Amino acid sequence: MRGVAQAVEADFARRLAEVPDRFREQVPATGGKEMILRGIEDLRGGTPNYDRMSAPLAAKVHRQLSEMHATLVALGGLESIFFRGVGPGGYDIYGAKFENGTAEFRLLLEPDGKAGDVIFRADGNDELGGIVPCSEEANVRGRAGTSPIRILVYNEMGDDIQVFNLGADGNRKTQSVVRPNMSWAATTTVNNPWVIADKSGRCLEVLMPGRQTRFHNVEASNIGAKPGRAARRAVPIANGEEMLRRYIQGVGKGQPDYEHMTSEVADVTRQQLPFDQAILAKLGALRAVSFRGVTALDSDIYIAQFANGSAEWRIGVRNGTITKIALGPNF
Repeated sequence: MRGVAQAVEADFARRLAEVPDRFREQVPATGGKEMILRGIEDLRGGTPNYDRMSAPLAAKVHRQLSEMHATLVALGGLESIFFRGVGPGGYDIYGAKFENGTAEFRLLLEPDGKAGDVIFRADGNDELGGIVPCSEEANVRGRAGTSPIRILVYNEMGDDIQVFNLGADGNRKTQSVVRPNMSWAATTTVNNPWVIADKSGRCLEVLMPGRQTRFHNVEASNIGAKPGRAARRAVPIANGEEMLRRYIQGVGKGQPDYEHMTSEVADVTRQQLPFDQAILAKLGALRAVSFRGVTALDSDIYIAQFANGSAEWRIGVRNGTITKIALGPNF
């Protein structure tokens, strides 16, 4: 066991040394694109090559093989693949266009050429999706054979909400409880309806997954509003830039202010802290922060200019608390 622990520590130290330069340069790792192409074909055929994977990745793929195989088969033939950037954990991010939709792959390559980890997300097709009023719940039905899509729902209601899938018979199924200031995700298909309800089960709105609704904020002031509402906010959150500057300063010192974060953001920050701190050390002193827009989850997008480069940050703030945070390329 000691040898395994030492190997894990050595691998972590290697990644920590490599990631800041890779993130700053945003250049794909050699062989990464080919690795993903081979993996797509193997998984579509239901025969992944575990010899080309690290032990943890092989175990993960083995557990998720049925879902990954079904999703890739549903996406159809691969038409193109393109590099999007390097994430703050050292993952190369690729987008892929398939016959029946799009997807994102995040790949971590090992020094021996094996895939250390892969994160796969189906992104649906060009259908927009939408929000349907609760009065229509009894009449809403999904359409068979639509494109796979991963949806993410964020709860800003201040109380628990429930999420139900609507079956072909119109009955609610697959109930999940989402706590306040927490996110929930599921892989489904475009226009496969999901009921968002309060903790008593009373319908709040019906979400039809699609390009405009795969990231969805549930908040009292916008219940039932049409998707794309976040884009109508043309100005940043009042104290968003100040909170982001404090966050960057705290992470750079290795002392984030966890008291002003939700538990979800605090967990993400702790997990990413060694890499984000190393990246900030490489980028140098913060020079300027500029607002660029608003995401579908109502987070503000900022470009932070440092002495040795720049980086994109996305931040959500409510009542002086950071509710969402992300560094680097996010789509």
